[in-house]
Amino acid sequence: MKSTNHILDIALEISDQAAELIRLSSQKIKSFNSKGEVSNLVTQTDIEVDKLITEKIKESFPEHNVVSEELGSKNLSSDYTWYIDPIDGTNNFVHNYPSFAVSIAVYLRNKPIVGVVYDIPNNEKFFALKDGGSFSNDSKISVSNKDRFSEGLYVTGFIPYDENYIDKNLQVIKNINLNSHGVRRLGAASLDMCHVAKGIVEGFWEYNLQPWDTAAGNIIVTEAGGTVSNVNGNQYNFDKCIVVSNNKVHKDFLKIINES
Repeated sequence: MKSTNHILDIALEISDQAAELIRLSSQKIKSFNSKGEVSNLVTQTDIEVDKLITEKIKESFPEHNVVSEELGSKNLSSDYTWYIDPIDGTNNFVHNYPSFAVSIAVYLRNKPIVGVVYDIPNNEKFFALKDGGSFSNDSKISVSNKDRFSEGLYVTGFIPYDENYIDKNLQVIKNINLNSHGVRRLGAASLDMCHVAKGIVEGFWEYNLQPWDTAAGNIIVTEAGGTVSNVNGNQYNFDKCIVVSNNKVHKDFLKIINES
C-alpha cells in the first residue's frame, strides 16, 4: 500500500502538469460547448486536462477508482477514489476571469486523505494531508478566529440554470448581507472553500454541487481547523447543500441559512 505522503506528492505533480496545460490553453482562443444549458460550459481544455490527470493517475495507481467531471467514473472496487475537476470555474476560464482552479482529491474508504486545489491565475497551490495540516504554497494556513457572525465575510455560488435553488439562495444572500460584512460570489467552489481555510472569509455555502467540486476543499478546510457540514449540521457527505465555516460562526451560519 502506497503511503499517504506519496499519494500527495503524485497529486501535487499532476496538478503542476495540469496547470501548465491550462496556462498554455488560456493564451489561445477558447472553443466551448454547453452541456445542455446555456451557462453550463465545457471547453476542449477541460477534456484534455481531465485526460491528462486520469492517465497520470493510472500510471501511478492503476488499481484506484477515479471520478472525474468530464470523463465520468472508473470503479475498480478499490478502497481509494480520486475526485477530479480539471477546471473548476470553466465559465470564468472562458471569460478570462481570474478565478479557476484544478481540483484533485483522494479518499480512502469514503474519507478524504489528500486534497490539492491549484489557483492558476494567482499561482497559489492549496493542499492538505490527513492529520498533516493545510498549506498555501509553502505556508501553513488556518481558518480565521472571528467568533461573531456579524463581523464575517461570506462567499457563495449558485448554478444559474438550476431553478430549484435560485430563489432560496437569493434569500439567503439577502439575509447574510443584512447581518454581516457581506457576501461575495467568485464562481469556483473549490477556491471558495480554500479561502475559508486561509482565513480570508469566514464561511461558504452552496446548493447542488457535485463531488468533484468539494472533495479537495473538504480536507483543506478541516485540516485548517474549519468545519464542513450539510445544512442540518451533520457531517458533509456530498449532500445537496454544503456549509463551510471557521467553526466559530457555524451555529449562527446554519441558523440564518435554515431560517431564510
